[in-house]
Amino acid sequence: MERAKARKQVTVVKGGTIFTTKTKRGVVEDGWVVIKGGKISKIGTGDLKKELKGLKATIIDAAGKVVLPGLVNCHTHLYSTLARGIRLADYAPRNFGQCLEGLWWRLDRALTYEDCYWSALVGSLLSLKAGVTTLFDHHSSPYCIDRSLDSIAAGMSEVGTRGSVCYEVSDRDGQDRASLGIYENVRFANTLKGGAGSRIGAMMGLHASFTLSQPTLMRARDAAEDAGIGYHLHVAEDKIDVKDSQKRYRRRVVTRLADVGILSTKTLAIHCVHVNDSEIRHLHDSAANVVHCPRSNLSNAVGIAPVGKMFRHGVRIGFGSDGFGPPSIMDDARAGLLSWRIAESNPAAGWVETELMLLKNSPIIASMLLDTKVGEIAEGYAGDLIVASYDPPTPLDRDNLWGHLIFGSFKVDTVIVGGDIVVEGGRSSVVDEEKVFEKARAVAAELWERT
Repeated sequence: MERAKARKQVTVVKGGTIFTTKTKRGVVEDGWVVIKGGKISKIGTGDLKKELKGLKATIIDAAGKVVLPGLVNCHTHLYSTLARGIRLADYAPRNFGQCLEGLWWRLDRALTYEDCYWSALVGSLLSLKAGVTTLFDHHSSPYCIDRSLDSIAAGMSEVGTRGSVCYEVSDRDGQDRASLGIYENVRFANTLKGGAGSRIGAMMGLHASFTLSQPTLMRARDAAEDAGIGYHLHVAEDKIDVKDSQKRYRRRVVTRLADVGILSTKTLAIHCVHVNDSEIRHLHDSAANVVHCPRSNLSNAVGIAPVGKMFRHGVRIGFGSDGFGPPSIMDDARAGLLSWRIAESNPAAGWVETELMLLKNSPIIASMLLDTKVGEIAEGYAGDLIVASYDPPTPLDRDNLWGHLIFGSFKVDTVIVGGDIVVEGGRSSVVDEEKVFEKARAVAAELWERT
């Protein structure tokens, strides 16, 4: 209720260097951005008093700083926040399957509702502090499925982030739990219908082809279509997914999903590391959104996605972290650029494309799926902004901003989501960080004992 009231107020970011694609040169120097009703209402320079006449406004002084749109993370697993530093006996994976069975599937089976809430709260808070204002979570807790998405959404909302949640449907814990997962996605989506002011959306979560039988996949498709929601699933992350699909269904993963009708503009196809030319054409023709998670792919040794080939075929690709911490999506952009160059043995590859993936494609994907325009400082867009300290050692302008983002080190000072100030002075302005981290440590320790 308090946050709903806050959105009726006016928030103004004044001064600094404002980077926006909606002005003639893309930059507003020593200007201002006015946010009303959660959206950017005007950008300009000059007399601000005239714009604010008769209005009660909170003014943020950005003098000497850089103002950017909030960043988007198109795929994460917030529950992985509680896994940082975990030590498991006899865990020495030799392949991707052993990574899943030895760590992640053990961890998600041990999750409680309290774990779900605190992992979402802490993961979202850390994301905000890294400048990520919108994130798409992919959740699994097979022994507490019913209303688990409420716990995730509550944690996200507590710190003020924007995004989407889904439950990961899978047959790996039996068809009964798969059915519960389908129901949980639909149930949560239905709670959002007719609601006003929520920053959290819903999708149909699916694990991956190799843990989804044909009946389960088709039931999930039918339920998603009835609920009017899109799909969020891992696609050909490892060769195990491809081999399973070819053995059981005599077709590759993307082809199987296309045949069932899973791929569309409302689909997040995560990873797509092992896709061939035919599958890339399917991804393009269906207008599905591919999400590249390079740090996770490198860590799990599953390979380097053919992002160059997909990009050249016109596939829309954004960035995700896949739960790999710390939750800075800029680190994934850096890893994506470098791994692209290694894959193609070309030190010039991916420069412009990586910028487009992070600063254009990811916001476009989020805007479509959340039905809210994000990722630009422009009139009518969500009031999601970052104010960052950055003292460039070389000239900084619109034409070389990308070079500074990739090679520089921006310190996030203030984060605004929907006009609400959620981070100030580099710390949360809505929760007590010391108490939050203290509680998270206690919750994580108990979770580790059960894992």
